[in-house]
Order: sequence, then C-alpha cells, then structure tokens
Amino acid sequence: MSFREAAFRLVHKQLCQPFLEKLKDPGAAQEACLRKILHRCRNTLYGKDYGFADITSIEEFQQRVPITTIDSMQPYIARCAKGEQNILFPDKILCFIRSSGTTGDPKYFPLGEYRVGEYARERARGGLFYIIHGEHYDLLDGASIFIHSPPKTEEKCGVYDVGVASGAFYAAYSSMTQNQWFLREMGNSTIPTPEVNAIHDWEKKVYLTARLAVAADVRMAAGVTAEVVSLLRKINTEFYDQLLADPELDPQTKAKLRCVSKNRVINLQELWPNFTIFCASSVSVTPFRRIIQNLLGDVEIWDTYNAAEGTGGLQIYPDGGIVPIVDHTFFEFKPTNVEDAKPIPISDVQINTPYQILMTNHGGFYRYKLGDVVTFASLNPPEFGEITRMKAVLNLVGERLREELLLRALDYACQQQGTSFVECALLPEVTTDFTRYQLFVEFTHVPSDLQEFAGDVDSHLRKVSIRFDYSRKSNTLSPILIIPVRPGGFDTLLLEMGKSPGTSKVPRLLTPELSRLIPLLK
Repeated sequence: MSFREAAFRLVHKQLCQPFLEKLKDPGAAQEACLRKILHRCRNTLYGKDYGFADITSIEEFQQRVPITTIDSMQPYIARCAKGEQNILFPDKILCFIRSSGTTGDPKYFPLGEYRVGEYARERARGGLFYIIHGEHYDLLDGASIFIHSPPKTEEKCGVYDVGVASGAFYAAYSSMTQNQWFLREMGNSTIPTPEVNAIHDWEKKVYLTARLAVAADVRMAAGVTAEVVSLLRKINTEFYDQLLADPELDPQTKAKLRCVSKNRVINLQELWPNFTIFCASSVSVTPFRRIIQNLLGDVEIWDTYNAAEGTGGLQIYPDGGIVPIVDHTFFEFKPTNVEDAKPIPISDVQINTPYQILMTNHGGFYRYKLGDVVTFASLNPPEFGEITRMKAVLNLVGERLREELLLRALDYACQQQGTSFVECALLPEVTTDFTRYQLFVEFTHVPSDLQEFAGDVDSHLRKVSIRFDYSRKSNTLSPILIIPVRPGGFDTLLLEMGKSPGTSKVPRLLTPELSRLIPLLK
C-alpha cells in the first residue's frame, strides 16, 4: 500500500466512518445535531431571543422557534452587516454571501468561520467516498477542473465584502491550514488558477480556463453543474479557432487539438482519455446528464444537494442517491400534500411523500424555509429521491407539477427523439378556450417532429403524476406546446435580467413580468 493510499484510508476512517455509523440511526443523529447547534449558539442574540439554552427536545424547539425566511431574518442580518458579532452565530463573520436568487431577488447573509469548516468536511467526505470506494487513486495524478464565481464582488454589505457562494466558500476553505494537504493531494493540478477564478468577466474566465484545460490531463470536473457544463460545451464547439491562433498556447497542445478535432469540433473524450468523474452540485443534474455523457462518454456523475445557506446531502456510493448530512444540519420536513401539516423530524418521514424542507445549522439559519421540496427514495439509510424548487411547482388546475418530474419527462422525450436539451422554462397560457403549458426548450439539436416530442413529454408526465394525468383526462389541462429556443437564447434572457449566464440559474417559471423577454428566446 502506497503512502498516499494509506493516508487517504486513515482520513476516510476518521472523517467518513463516523458519518456512516450515524446513518444507521438518523433520528438519534439528528437529535444530537440539534443539541449541539443549540448549545453552541445559545448565547447569540438569536439564541437568547428564543431561549436556546432552555430547549430540551425537538418538540420544544418547534414550539419556541418560528419558521424563518430570508425576509424574517433581516433585522438580525442588518445588525451583522453593521459589524456586530454574536448575532446569529458565535464565530467571526468572514464576509457576506450573495446567493443567485433563483426564484426572486438576490439574498445576502453573513458567512462565519465554523460554517466554512463544515463545508471543508463535506467537500472532503465527497472526495474520499468516491476515491476509497472505487480505489481511484490515479485520479490524483491528473488535473481537476473547478471553475467557480469570484470570491469577491464589487459590492459591499455594510462593512463587509460580498462574495458569490461558490467562490467565497472556496476562498475561505482554501485558506484554512488544515485543508492544505487535502487540497494539494486532491488537486495537485487544479484548473483554473485562483487568479483566473477571481476574474469577473465570465467569458474571459471561461476562455482562459479552457486554454489551461486543453493542455492538461484532466480527470475530474466539479462545481456548479450549469457553469461546468457551459465551459465544456464551449471547449467542445466554440474555441477551436481561437485556441489555435492563441500565441500563449504551446505548439504541442495545438498539434493535439488538431488530432482530436473534426470540423473544428473538439472531441473531449479523445482530448481527456483519463477523465473519470463529473461532480455535480447546486441544481438538478437531470437536464445535464445526457449532455455530460455526450461530451465526456461513460463517466461517473456524482451528485450533491447544496445551497448557499447550507449543504443538504452527499452521494456516498456509485449507484446510490443523496443522503442527508445528518450530523451537520438539523432537518424538518413539512408534508406538502396535507393542509396545515406540522413539520416532522427525519425519523417520521415516509417514502415517496413530498416534503417542504426546513434547515437548522451552525451558519445562523434556524428552521429556515429553504424553498425546496424533497421526497425520500429510501429510509435505511435515508436517501433523497426527487429534489425540486418549491416555487417552481406549477398548479394551474390542481396538477401540482414538480420541477424534477418535468425535467425527467423532458429527458425521456429526448431519449426517444435522439437529442438532448440544455435548458427549459415554462410559461402558463390561460385563455377562454384552454389552459396549457408553453414549454420553451433549448435543444442541442431540434427534434424533427415537435408534436411527437410533446406527446412523449405528455405521456411520461401522465405515468408519473396522478394529478397531472387526471387534469389531462378531464381536459382541464390541454396538451403541452413545445417552443424551440434559439442557441444561446436563455443566456440572452439572463443578460437582459441583469444576471450572468455563467453563474445565474434560468428561472424555470416565466412569470408575467418576464414574459416580455420571450422574443429574446425565439
């Protein structure tokens, strides 16, 4: 056994094995997690306001502490922004985070040292589970792509710098002394450099990252799924001429590009024959899975469930789903199919029931309404099934269509028609004659028969959703209309909204306010 393998097995035993033990009794692990959070934060302003020191059970916690949103937290966040400490959490505030604001305006909240330490452990666990389980030690001999947002923006929130989540977390995490060995071993050649990742101009950052990547033996890519896929697609189809004309690119790499390209399209599978794993995060990987496999071949895709406010879960086995982080975050689950249902702990959840998720963690979020809906595919160990955004649930006629169901139906139709899709968005259309979805889809190539494609989407949705099927049978919901989006159309829409195409998410539901931008898609 090599020194590297022995070292990683030792760290896996210390960091991952205790987590696996806690998954055997997730209810007990969650009770212990909540006690730890309440004890540590009992002397914060928030903890004193709600009597954390006196809470002795989950039931008492639920009675005393209100369900929160980013809006209800504003009085506390505002005091943090002024430089006051020990307001939401007891550790030092490093900066403020600006989330992407998927379903509304951007959100700002403080980032503390302890939460960064949790992020470090979560990131290390993800890598260790993959490496140890498959004995992928040769992964560390090549380069890793990890493109993220700049660690700082030009904004200020009170007295603090503001960063976008992926960049700010990574910068803080990388600066921690205890992470240096793991970072060095996990990415002895990480692409791009910190200097390139700090660039605010997304197109410039992507090209400079591509220039570094084509010259390397890339074996892994990780980061926000949409950002990494955007980079890979641009390397594949857009940068060939620019790279060959670039005086900064060495002749050997240019010769290699000529060998692995045809009609100015770079074959990434030939460019990086040792590519092994794509680590997805932040958004559903469903619409990207076929694109990733078309670009990179039969690589493993490992998923995570995270948000700027906290990490929800990790994939720990190659064929498994995402398991909740039961020792870092306390979860509550509020059934969405029962009016006025009370949130329940993980010990009381059931399979295939949709729940709104509430999160309590060391980052200053207490009974925080994350805005997501989850189901459980397994209870032993607990494993998430569908994860979708709550505000993306359509309910025109009582069908309650969840985002993940729509994405899977689109993916099914793409398989039937031999294509794939990049992005999609829904616009409800209600007239005196019908109620239906207009589904705007950016394809890699448009299907020859859009009506047949719409039929495949419709039939799949009817199989997986009883409510949707009933709405179609009763003719209260008319067939879906598929509208192809021109290449780059969603990027143009995001730019018009004042957002960066590389770092912002496409709004899945086109509101009346956004409908004015629809001509940009066609």
